[in-house]
Amino acid sequence: MKSWQLRVKKHFDAAHKLRDYDGPCANLHGHRWDVEVELEVHELRSDGLAVDFKVIKGIMNSILPDHTYLNDWMPENPTAENVAQKLYHLLCKCRVDEAFDVKVRSVTVWESPECSVTYKEGREDE
Repeated sequence: MKSWQLRVKKHFDAAHKLRDYDGPCANLHGHRWDVEVELEVHELRSDGLAVDFKVIKGIMNSILPDHTYLNDWMPENPTAENVAQKLYHLLCKCRVDEAFDVKVRSVTVWESPECSVTYKEGREDE
């Protein structure tokens, strides 16, 4: 089966502190978080596009918690792992394109330029 994977990367700035953590990240601190979403489609629109990138960017802008205290934004400990999972689920709730089936494949969150985590759901063989 043919498919196209689209990736869009954006960033947001937010502060957090980790609960039940023995180290400096237990203190209030902030990051410029980079977020990359990967979407998959199995057919193209009549104009040859899978999804207009500006639509994906707009959806990301609406769900990214820019200039937020993440401890208030989510009940879970605001680790990069939990932030990636929450963004994945928020993105899945958004209808990207009414006419086509657009699947959210993964969300990757970078807490620093060297450290990232990717969250995805699905079968092991996907």
